[in-house]
Amino acid sequence: MLPFLLTIYDSFGESFLAMRFSLMLSGLAFSVCFALAQEQKLCPLMIEDEIDSEEYVEYKGKKIFMCCGSCVKKFKKDPDYYVKLTSNLLPQIDKSLLENKVELIGQKFCMVYEDRIISPKSYAHEYNGKKYYFWSTTAVRKFKAKPEFYIERAKKNSNIKKLALKK
Repeated sequence: MLPFLLTIYDSFGESFLAMRFSLMLSGLAFSVCFALAQEQKLCPLMIEDEIDSEEYVEYKGKKIFMCCGSCVKKFKKDPDYYVKLTSNLLPQIDKSLLENKVELIGQKFCMVYEDRIISPKSYAHEYNGKKYYFWSTTAVRKFKAKPEFYIERAKKNSNIKKLALKK
């Protein structure tokens, strides 16, 4: 069927050929984006959520796909930290792109939303002399209502295994 369409439209001349070439390039760009998105399966900030190929950031010339616009905004606040912490989830990021000067903190996940990555620039709250980090102000509020529950639960969070760092 495609050759038939090309034969009919080819009579329009160069404008059609230019349009066809443009569509081919657009398709190629979409294919490349789609292929990269296929390599990276999960959002590096909400690590149990699948990526959306239209939600991404550029990091040192590489596209990092996210699940939503909220993750894009958070990522932009501390990109080097998030890339270093979640590099195992980002097959497109070579070890050479990781910032060596970035030091990871002990806490990796929000105390309330256990599948969400935090950074030193995330919301924070101190409890019994220790600083805890959170995804949102809602998470801080929930933590304040039942801090011991969330502290105990965080000790059992199995998501840490998904973050095996690139060596």
